[in-house]
Amino acid sequence: MSALIHTPLFGLLLTIGAYRFAIWLYQRSNQFPLLHPFLVAMVPVISILMLLDISYQEYMQQTQLLQFLLGPATVALAWPLFRQLTHIKAIGPHILIAVVIGGTLAAVIAVALAWWLGAPDAVLGSLAPKSITTPIALELVKFTDGYGPLAAGAVAITGIVGVLVAPLIFRLLRITDDRIRGLTLGIIAHAIGTSRAFEFSERAGAFSSLALGLTGLFTALALPLAWSWVWG
Repeated sequence: MSALIHTPLFGLLLTIGAYRFAIWLYQRSNQFPLLHPFLVAMVPVISILMLLDISYQEYMQQTQLLQFLLGPATVALAWPLFRQLTHIKAIGPHILIAVVIGGTLAAVIAVALAWWLGAPDAVLGSLAPKSITTPIALELVKFTDGYGPLAAGAVAITGIVGVLVAPLIFRLLRITDDRIRGLTLGIIAHAIGTSRAFEFSERAGAFSSLALGLTGLFTALALPLAWSWVWG
């Protein structure tokens, strides 16, 4: 049993099993926001890892296959995007402006608040890419001298908070346009927000997928340059 615990099979089964349970609970609760699968699935995973004294580094090694599949899964989002191509072309310049402003503010506000609270440079570098997908964020912290685990945690928390708060803001501001809801979730809450956007509609999911990709691309190009200029 001990030998199985330290194999990739254990990490894969634990992750998939926890996520399937989280999806079941989310559906049974009529998609209650606080029971979002990403939020629920981490509870049994973290609990079991702590119980069995498995380190974060070992767990990441066990689940390398799932991390690799994040790439193909992201590419698969191109299909609903293609189906909404006409609507996207109609507001293309507005989308680019929203991505640049939103992506910039997401990084600047996080870093500014952490700096104001006295966080060290490594923490600032870990928080800067918090609003993009985990694979890109983990690569960017190499340029910002941040901590990979902290960056991954910040990305996860950002996505969770985004999917919890965004629907409330949409109702408060009476935002019903799925294009706006999708773009907002994609920019501020990356892949987690995109999965939530698809619950609104395919159009919202497509626009969120676009925002997810463009925000990641913009941040990947702009952040290393800006970081070397400010902290170089």
